[in-house]
Amino acid sequence: MIKKTQILSILVLPIFLLVSATLQKSSSGAPASHTGAPEDKTCATAGCHDDNVLNSGTAQLSLSLGETVKAITPGQTYSLKFTIKDKNVSRFGFQLLALKEKTHENTGQFIITDSLKTQMIQNRYALKDRSYVTYTFNGTDAISTGYGEWTVNWIAPSDLDGPVTFYYAGVSANDDMSDKGDKTYTGSLTLKQSKL
Repeated sequence: MIKKTQILSILVLPIFLLVSATLQKSSSGAPASHTGAPEDKTCATAGCHDDNVLNSGTAQLSLSLGETVKAITPGQTYSLKFTIKDKNVSRFGFQLLALKEKTHENTGQFIITDSLKTQMIQNRYALKDRSYVTYTFNGTDAISTGYGEWTVNWIAPSDLDGPVTFYYAGVSANDDMSDKGDKTYTGSLTLKQSKL
């Protein structure tokens, strides 16, 4: 009888641990290359938050470099703020990328200013030259119900030659501890180079 109990414990314990781990909130950032930028995928097409049509929900996404910024000055540091609004939602995600408009090459440098909520990632398999900002586990919590916000600095390259497009994606999550039933969104913001 003792052997049967030990064998049963050996078989049941790993299953219990696996189920427990699955039920915990496990998001530690969006996988790289999910902004919807040229050559990127989106979460709605990459096998994660993919059971709703992209941009089919009611959320509002916004990216700003400050209210007065209309063009980018080479070498200048900008404070970027990404927000997502969606009524009654308490968990959000995002990803952000900056590319040269003409060549779709990575440009500038992101500087993490809130490591509790944001982090840098890169794709290990494709588009390895691109640097993305995404959320951390703690960064998925809404600032208040219906509102998510993240900030990061971006330094424009000193040799900037032309417009820059910021590509971004957001997820409005239903917080059911899975990636099903969530809504995904993408957008972009293109800014010209300032005339010196």
